[in-house]
Amino acid sequence: MEVSTDTPKSIWSQILAILGKNPRLSVFLILAVISTALSKGIFLSPANLHNMLRQYAGIGIMAVGQTFAILLAGVDLSQGSVVALVSMILAYLNTSGCGIVWPLVVGLCAGAACGLTSGLIVTRGKVPPFIATLAMASIARGIATLITQARPVYGLSKELLVFGRGTVGGIGIQILVWANVALLGVFLLTRTVYGREVYIVGGNERSANLSGINAHRVKLAAYILSGVCAALAGIVITSKLDMGGPYISLTDNVQSVASVVIGGTSFAGGRGSISGTIVGTLIIAMMNNLMNLMLINPYIQQGIIGAIILLTVTMNQRKAGVR
Repeated sequence: MEVSTDTPKSIWSQILAILGKNPRLSVFLILAVISTALSKGIFLSPANLHNMLRQYAGIGIMAVGQTFAILLAGVDLSQGSVVALVSMILAYLNTSGCGIVWPLVVGLCAGAACGLTSGLIVTRGKVPPFIATLAMASIARGIATLITQARPVYGLSKELLVFGRGTVGGIGIQILVWANVALLGVFLLTRTVYGREVYIVGGNERSANLSGINAHRVKLAAYILSGVCAALAGIVITSKLDMGGPYISLTDNVQSVASVVIGGTSFAGGRGSISGTIVGTLIIAMMNNLMNLMLINPYIQQGIIGAIILLTVTMNQRKAGVR
């Protein structure tokens, strides 16, 4: 029988080496320790962790779709508005006696349509993703406001509320939706031809075209995926709030982008992962939790998140050698 010769010192050295190679994991662990200390252990309670995951499931779902857009050196600034549009469609149809199936189908189709439109504007219209998706955000928010003249819709059916308030085996359904969307994203990026094409096009679109890859098709699919993810987020958020509102998710787009860039996906394209995005979302969740514990003004919290995005993007650009 072999006896381990590793000393506590060498084990700590190995741990520090692993953390040194994974700075985001280090940040994650440091935040967990600080949050636990400030909350006197409440942070690590199962109830608090479960509540935090439920609260950020919608943003986590959006971030998975956002990852595809940013991997292609783009961005989807319409996600928050698509969430509001799907929320209004869902609530309006459900409270009008259309049941649950049609509202879900129409909502998902609306998200896909918004993503398709953004993708066509980017690929066919040659409009920069920032401008194209910003325009789509304005259109989607405008339609959401028009549906009921800016009035929120209450009184959703119990069947619809399951998506945001129900549990399976003690785990919130919205968390399970987020987990399944993330697993699908990982599968697409790591186990399919399309995933390889995303990295190739994001790394060098011209070379991708010369090698026979249809970059337009790859981008179009990415924006459709982003729109569908926003629609799914709209479903769970609307169900959680028991309300459809044209002004919900006003700041969720910032959190979505922050989750992706903090997770290591470069705005230059071609570098990043869904697993990194998940860690980025959890870091954002813990940061907000920590700032709430410290009683920091919510408006200041948004400024802090914005500063972190700027810092992270700058570091990613320098690491990628972009000037």
